[in-house]
Formats: sequence, C-alpha cells, structure tokens
Amino acid sequence: MSLQEQAFQSQEMRESFVIDTKEKAVWALRKLAKIRREMEENQSIADKEIERIKLWLEDVNGALQKDAEYFESLLQAYHRMVLEENPKAKTIKLPHGTLKARKQEPDYIRDEEKLLAWTKENQPEAVKVKENVDWSTLKKMIVSTENGVAIDENGQVIEGITVVDRGIKFSVEVAE
Repeated sequence: MSLQEQAFQSQEMRESFVIDTKEKAVWALRKLAKIRREMEENQSIADKEIERIKLWLEDVNGALQKDAEYFESLLQAYHRMVLEENPKAKTIKLPHGTLKARKQEPDYIRDEEKLLAWTKENQPEAVKVKENVDWSTLKKMIVSTENGVAIDENGQVIEGITVVDRGIKFSVEVAE
C-alpha cells in the first residue's frame, strides 16, 4: 500500500472515529498528552538550535560590525570636511554609495506636568481633552440583554452596544 493510500485510509478512519464513552475519552486525552509532549520537545530542540545559530551569527558578525563602524566613521569625517569647504554638499554620490548629511529636528525633553500647567495657562488651545467611556463601570450597569440589545438598570436601551452571544467555550486540559 502506498503512502498516499495509507494517508487516505487514515483520514477515513479519523472521520469515522467518535468518542462516545469515558474509556475512549481517556484514551484520547492520553493520546493528546503524548502529542503535546512531543510538540514541546520539538520546540525545545528548535529553540536550542535557534540560540546556537544566534550565537554563531553574533560571533561571525562581531568583527565585521566593528569594521563597518570604522569605515562609516572615516566616511563621516570625510563628509564633514567636504561640508566645511562647501556647505551645499549635503549629498555626495559615489560609484559604490551615497553620503548624506541632513539637519535633524531638535529633541525635546518634556516634563509633562509642568508643560501641561504652563500650556493650560498660556496656550489653552494647545491642550487636548480626551473623553472616553469607562467600560468597566458601564458594563456593571448592564442588567440584561435580549436579541442583541443592551439595557441599563433603568430599562433604557444603551445605544452603541450590540450584544453578541458567544456560546459555550470548550477547552481541554491534559494532566501532565
């Protein structure tokens, strides 16, 4: 029998298998526990290999990174020298790359409390007021739901909420 025929036969058996007794459920839980252990072992092996490869990459690229930083610093020094002679030489095109110099926006270190107090007093139009629903408080006020409609404790329909019944969630916990 070919692998394809075995796979087809196995699929047919899976489709016809039903758990209808406690014994079959116990067997299925044992099988599931074994499968999960094997998956964890595979993950562990993969994690170790990934870590080994990361260490190798750090090792082989470490010296290369130092060389790259060295040449970048030399190129930056060259570009500074060219900029001193010609302030318009912000871009230098070369056969194997381009050197670019761009003025950056300043960085602002902010003390939010002091800044907010000053802004409220001096530039109130630059203050944002953000309103949002306190969902945990509102959720406690929802008394009942019918046909996807949320109702508060006074019987008023709460607009903006559609209740979706999610049914029963089943999960399987396998004892280790």
